[in-house]
Amino acid sequence: MRFVRLSAVVAAMLIVAGTASQATATSARETMAAPDLQLPFPCGQKWQLNTWEHAPALDMVKEPDQHGTLGATLIAPAAGTVKQSYRHENAGNMIQIDHGGRYYTTYIHLQSRAVSAGDRVQRGTVIGKVGKDGETANNHPHLHFELGYDANGDGRASWGTKNSERVRPTFDGVTYGQANGREWNNVTSRNCSATSPEGTAKIYGALPDGRLTYTTIDAESGERTHGAVVSATSLGFTPKAIATLNFNTLLVTKPGNDGELYRVDIRTNNEELIFETPVLLGTGWTHDLLAYDGESHLFGIAAGTLRRYTLTTAKPAISDITSNTLIGTGFTLKTLTTTGPDWILGTTTNGLLLSYKINGKDDWDRHQLRDSTWQNFDALLSPGGGVYYGHNPAGALYRYHDGDPYDGKGDDLTAHNTVDATGWAQTLLSAQPGTVT
Repeated sequence: MRFVRLSAVVAAMLIVAGTASQATATSARETMAAPDLQLPFPCGQKWQLNTWEHAPALDMVKEPDQHGTLGATLIAPAAGTVKQSYRHENAGNMIQIDHGGRYYTTYIHLQSRAVSAGDRVQRGTVIGKVGKDGETANNHPHLHFELGYDANGDGRASWGTKNSERVRPTFDGVTYGQANGREWNNVTSRNCSATSPEGTAKIYGALPDGRLTYTTIDAESGERTHGAVVSATSLGFTPKAIATLNFNTLLVTKPGNDGELYRVDIRTNNEELIFETPVLLGTGWTHDLLAYDGESHLFGIAAGTLRRYTLTTAKPAISDITSNTLIGTGFTLKTLTTTGPDWILGTTTNGLLLSYKINGKDDWDRHQLRDSTWQNFDALLSPGGGVYYGHNPAGALYRYHDGDPYDGKGDDLTAHNTVDATGWAQTLLSAQPGTVT
């Protein structure tokens, strides 16, 4: 189910806060820098954005299919001072934040407000919860969001009406709200300044004898909460590389010159781990490392060459693995994982921790997060939310947290705790992507 269209969601509001001509707004914006905004939701969450008939304002509902929109946590997209926080007859609970430079963000139809006028907020500060409050919400849970610019210099940004001072917002470097009737699906939040990740890391592994394991870890505390559950049967071989596509599907490769790629369908992984006979998908998959980004892209490295594939279904046949793109060479990584859509992370034999934003063929951004000490890990995995787990051959698993895994910096990367000092005997480990935010 997609977002039900809201007719005249805000156009009927009786809000008068001043108007400005487009020429004046354009002239003023040329001299004022807009705030560096992220989506107003926790790191890793996916949301659908719509302009409907009130561009450049946006209505936002949570993916997939709006599940979890009502009551979803709302966080500040950038630092600022709360300008308004009250209940409006038509808009319902609303908040406006002054971000400086005459730019303001406004949030309406909230279920609740967690800040008051005058409060100072940082990016990631919880400011309220998404709701359906106010007559113009049409009883449909969603966030109505506006970025406003005080073009007439009266110390505020009008909002809620066609002629108000709202302008096109940019989140994580991408601009939205260009025209009425526009929709953007699965927009991922990079608002990753929260210090406590939420969710459960779900980790598959392979033992030397080819049996599979399943373990869960609480992302916030770092404590192992379930498992390891070990399969009674073996794959029949010790896999060379492994990638978790989802809770019930793995891809593994078999050592050898043929480079056989198998799909493993998991039937249960609660008190026992049962899987179907591995399905041979094809040959030529000589990758030393595999990782799936949780969105649509599978990454593989063989002899320092990085390739990206597109997966078009949750349980792919070989025909569903398309767009074999040669990204580049020189990716001499010892370990490989993904931290989000088109972001990969790995370590080198000389101890570097490297993050890459993959844009396309011969196009990537490289970030060196650490200069040393990461050489001892033989596996690196991330369930999302900036949480990283490093495994060493002695059987220890260590947990790290990157406050913002997409800023290209390592100064907010901290070692939180040891999950287990021993016991992790797996030769391969892979986390289900996107289970932690």
